[in-house]
Amino acid sequence: MSVRRRPSVLRLSALAVSAAALLPLLVSVGPAVAEERAVPGTVVGRLVQGYADPAPTLAGADDHAHEAETGLLSWIRTDAGDAVRVPTDALPAVEVGSTIEVTVGDAVVDEASEQGLEPALEVLGAEVLAGPDEPVTASATAPVNHPVTVVMLQPAGVARDATTLTQMTTVVDGVVADFWDQQTRGAVRFGVVSSVDWGEPATVGCDKPLELWNEAARRAGWSWTDNAHLLVYVPADAPGCSAGLGTVGGTMSDGGLSYVTAIAPSVTAHEFGHNLGLGHSSEIQCDGTVDSGTCRTAQYLDLYDVMGLSWQEIGTLNAAQAAHLGLLVDGEVSRIGPAEGVTEVSIVPASATPVDGAHRVVDLADIDGTRYWLEYRQASGQDSWLGDGRNVFGLQQGVTLRRSSTGSDTSLLLDGSPSARSGWPSDLSVALPAGTRVVVGHAAFAITVLGADSTAARVRIAVIHPIDLAYERLGGAAALGQPVAGRTCGLRDGGCFTHYDRGSIYWSPATGARLVDGDIRARWGALGWEPGRYGYPVTDARCGLRDGGCLQHFQGGSIYWTPFAGARAVDGDIRARWGALGWELGRYGFPVTDARCGLRDGGCLQHFQGGSIYWTPFAGARAVDGDIRARWGALGWELGRYGFPVTDARCGLRDGGCLQHFQGGSIYWTPFAGARAVDGDIRARWGALGWELGRYGFPVTDARCGLRDGGCLQHFQGGSIYWTPFAGARAVDGDIRARWGALGWELGYFGYPVTDARCGLRGGGCLQQFQGGSIYWTQSTGAQAVDGAIRSRWGQLGWENGYLGYPVQGAVRLPDGDASQRFQGGTLHWSARTGLVRAY
Repeated sequence: MSVRRRPSVLRLSALAVSAAALLPLLVSVGPAVAEERAVPGTVVGRLVQGYADPAPTLAGADDHAHEAETGLLSWIRTDAGDAVRVPTDALPAVEVGSTIEVTVGDAVVDEASEQGLEPALEVLGAEVLAGPDEPVTASATAPVNHPVTVVMLQPAGVARDATTLTQMTTVVDGVVADFWDQQTRGAVRFGVVSSVDWGEPATVGCDKPLELWNEAARRAGWSWTDNAHLLVYVPADAPGCSAGLGTVGGTMSDGGLSYVTAIAPSVTAHEFGHNLGLGHSSEIQCDGTVDSGTCRTAQYLDLYDVMGLSWQEIGTLNAAQAAHLGLLVDGEVSRIGPAEGVTEVSIVPASATPVDGAHRVVDLADIDGTRYWLEYRQASGQDSWLGDGRNVFGLQQGVTLRRSSTGSDTSLLLDGSPSARSGWPSDLSVALPAGTRVVVGHAAFAITVLGADSTAARVRIAVIHPIDLAYERLGGAAALGQPVAGRTCGLRDGGCFTHYDRGSIYWSPATGARLVDGDIRARWGALGWEPGRYGYPVTDARCGLRDGGCLQHFQGGSIYWTPFAGARAVDGDIRARWGALGWELGRYGFPVTDARCGLRDGGCLQHFQGGSIYWTPFAGARAVDGDIRARWGALGWELGRYGFPVTDARCGLRDGGCLQHFQGGSIYWTPFAGARAVDGDIRARWGALGWELGRYGFPVTDARCGLRDGGCLQHFQGGSIYWTPFAGARAVDGDIRARWGALGWELGYFGYPVTDARCGLRGGGCLQQFQGGSIYWTQSTGAQAVDGAIRSRWGQLGWENGYLGYPVQGAVRLPDGDASQRFQGGTLHWSARTGLVRAY
């Protein structure tokens, strides 16, 4: 199958995240990846992923939880043991352990490479050749069913430290093995079956972890099979090394690779958790709410859990992580679904030994499949440290609430006593306060801790429909009156509504419960209610806008209400363009009509206080206003020859001008000439002369047609452009234009210009040809017209380059009907009797 790219996800937190499944591969002892490998190229191998985890710390938990993020790391590992790192987000739909063919390109800079890891190579294309292998279930009878091989190995250029092999194996066989044996009820029993002490340094560093593991595997004779783990101890503070790095398994029966740089049991237990298929345990912090509004994911900040920040104490594996591994037993779980009702449950401490009939976990299954987990954290058993000096973070005892997740974090701790955003860094109080109702989920689980002692916590869970909860939040009967009928469900997307005396509340799993009333409700109804293109409301109405306005957002757009225009709907590209212009606070103000479609060429329009926005399939949404809009309207709006606008207006031109382009031409506005339209050949000729920046400047009139012989003209600051069917568009300006005007413009015997003016003649002269003759200009002679037989004879004598030079006056009619014209070098005389021209 083909693999498509997906964009990176921006998160508020800044630490590494994890998820996915790694199924068995064979670690080859083949050569490392060649440093000089050419790119682009094709790599075929298994997808391997792992997490680089930060160093544990006892100070500044929140600061630690927002260090530079390296994220989930991905490699393509060949059967020969070569490994190529690729960006994780380039392979979004590929299961770990799949065989994949990847075309790679140049190296890319990412957070991991900035932290010292080898660069990733750009993925130019990918195809999955085979899925992951089926896992083999670990034996439930052997004393050790997850055999661990420990290798002490210093990266290239790093000295070994004082940690001994015995210390490392003792950690695995002792605290770590006991923890996972207890938490999995014997399903996972780690134990060291082979070990290799310090020897020669590796040939690679931590920037190439798969190659480092290859060298460790070669020294130990280890191969990657189901349930087998390779644990490498790397000296503390080795450059470029994370505190721990573990590959990600798919089930508890998987093995995996990991390295650690400390003998702290919490670090090793954490990396083994990745090998078993767990992501991280992080915390969701929201601005004054439990899990809605402005939130961030605080990476690793579930300090109760082994898959959170690895510090000295290892708390009981939380219910969300245990559920991910399939460890929860039905008899110890109280399961509550989205059906309305009230349930009271006693839950024993999470660390207690299971007893028949005793609930340790409450599983809240929301209508959309989201799972919430309640458990009681109390200072006993694995959590005994909560009650003494080992609890250096001051974590609370009490009922905690978590949410299952996929991807980076498989467990998210929710803050039962949320602070405002400013208080997030110092807020480690997360237990649900006794006597305070906490509401989560689409099904509105209202949770109240009734009390707790050393043996159990008593919790009431009321499943309240979100509409009823919203009715309560909005002021109930005092604000909305009484329901006028029962709740109606079965709407589009699983939605419901209830009508009240003064409005309606609509709810869907995707949008939550929202009040809609008054004129906005009526307008939304006219648009088809929730089956229409506007869908469900996604906010309540918000009033107090400029000019007394209100707005409400819906899935498909927004409805604005004002006292002067009523309720008006705006959506799509028109809404986006209006938003770019400043919404109602911008110069366009509020919408004063709804959008109207079905215009010429499939267009739409919507009028606003300050102008109109037109949309077409070919130009998108374009705003038009002011004098330009008025001039365009006078030209017939979109039905006229100018058609639709194809750009927005652009101001800031020379002399404070503005312009806007339309299908059929352009309209320019200046403070001195107002809005003037220019199009066709005249516009093209003006453009060739430099538009408004050229010597012709801005248009000062519109084009005027219907002249003699079907001609048109348009005046500009610096001259005029005339168009005729026989000569096209010709520009005329300055003294030549003035002289031609004195001769009667196009109505005189010189007619229309048939060429543009041409300068650069002898002595700096210029000339322009007209239907009836020519006009020449020089600095010394000014503009002089020459035509007929005199012009012909002058031409025979060499034009301005002959001995006569330029004309210095126009032709003069003599009393006998003859004519003469003086030139710089003499005079030409035309005889009315003979028709001949003589020079003298």
